[in-house]
Amino acid sequence: MQAYAGKVTAGKIIVAGNTAKTTRRVARAQKTVQVRGSARSVRFEAVAARGARAAGAGNRAIALNGEEAPGMGMTFKETGKWRENLDLAGWAAEMRAIEKEYKAPEHFEADVKHLKKILTWANLCYFGGLVAVAGMPMLGLNMPGWLNGMNPIAAFLMSTAICARWTMVGHHTCHGGYNAAQSTNGEVTGRFHRRKFARGLWRRCTDWMDWMLPEAWDVEHNHLHHYQLGEDADPDLVERNMKELREGNTPMFMRYAQVAGLALVWKWFYYAPNTLKELFARKEREAAKAGGEAKNPFRTGHLPSTVLTAVQDAASNGQFGALFETLKCFAPYALWSFAALPAIGFAIGGQQMALAFFLTSVLADVMTNIHSFIIIATNHVGDDIYRFETETKPRTDDFYLRAVIGSANFKTGGDANDFMHGWLNYQIEHHMFPDMSMRAYQNMQPRVKAVCEKYGVPYVQESVFTRLGQLVDVMVGKRTMLVWENGD
Repeated sequence: MQAYAGKVTAGKIIVAGNTAKTTRRVARAQKTVQVRGSARSVRFEAVAARGARAAGAGNRAIALNGEEAPGMGMTFKETGKWRENLDLAGWAAEMRAIEKEYKAPEHFEADVKHLKKILTWANLCYFGGLVAVAGMPMLGLNMPGWLNGMNPIAAFLMSTAICARWTMVGHHTCHGGYNAAQSTNGEVTGRFHRRKFARGLWRRCTDWMDWMLPEAWDVEHNHLHHYQLGEDADPDLVERNMKELREGNTPMFMRYAQVAGLALVWKWFYYAPNTLKELFARKEREAAKAGGEAKNPFRTGHLPSTVLTAVQDAASNGQFGALFETLKCFAPYALWSFAALPAIGFAIGGQQMALAFFLTSVLADVMTNIHSFIIIATNHVGDDIYRFETETKPRTDDFYLRAVIGSANFKTGGDANDFMHGWLNYQIEHHMFPDMSMRAYQNMQPRVKAVCEKYGVPYVQESVFTRLGQLVDVMVGKRTMLVWENGD
């Protein structure tokens, strides 16, 4: 990753780097600008700093006139020694070759067939859970009386299905992982195309019904998180989002308790309203560009929006917009899970069965919150994972490298294992190539890891529970992530 530790000195801009690509960029810049200590030099210094992306290839500095400036390079810390002799261009070329191979049309049919298999597994889990709630008592398989009909077995099945429809089916479909296989000459021909899947109320209910609005999730996750991974603009940057807890005076045991409590409710408490905030922020930006105006009711700035901030805004400021939009977003999933299902239960077995369906749905939601927290929140955090203070461009060599060193994989291989991990055990491959199928990630992973080992690029892969420990320690302030620009 060439990151340019930019500096203006004696009318020249100094940038760290040692590749031919850097020299060509410098030469092009020299043709178009002359920096001579004026206001323009200040502006150019800002550009250089904003564009500074740390040089993984070495410690040499180059001036805008193409001359070498000894001693201006970055000094790497022990954790960053791997960067000193990295052949980034060679590494990235091998990665692009792997990507090209698995995007070939010969894989399309098998990819969609595999997706349908995973969806079938999810449906079997969900409807199997519903059958278990109603059917087990009829077979004399009753839960202990103190559970009031709540069925943990059924809840686990339903929870797994809810998680699967999000992290596997919705996730990879909305990224466009099946677009090429589900379109012909630009025309959408199948259900699993991102322009069709989960779009509108009916398809949301039939394709992927959850607390989140799919269109809002698309903005927050597919665009901001994926293309600004680990940067300050990444809405899922754990260190920044948990800054108040990390740096506050709360006793450590209470910090851990807060993290545990968040895991029980995080999808509806934090994730759904925060994705809505990003959707409205995008609409606001687009309206401003067009000379119009669109109000964003979520007014938390760079900090996350939650149910609590929406309620506080309503109670303290009389501003109900964020709360209204949040409740509207919740309505389909909440009405189905906690009203329609109990009504079906009542029709089957009266009040007791209605209570059983309601309590089982509540437990399923708690379980799927915990499950998804463990396999999602752990993906890009730890004291061996990098965050970034500067930007990079999509699909560049830098972008691919950041995807690797800013992510962690879990145990990989085998559909059953990957299903329980929500297919989020391939985060490295997925962040390098977001628009590919689940099957592609599964098949390419050993090769991607081998190429990283060949070039000395760190490839973090551990048990999801080991990564959970890293996550929690970062959230409470016991661990700190690596920072690329610091030479880590």
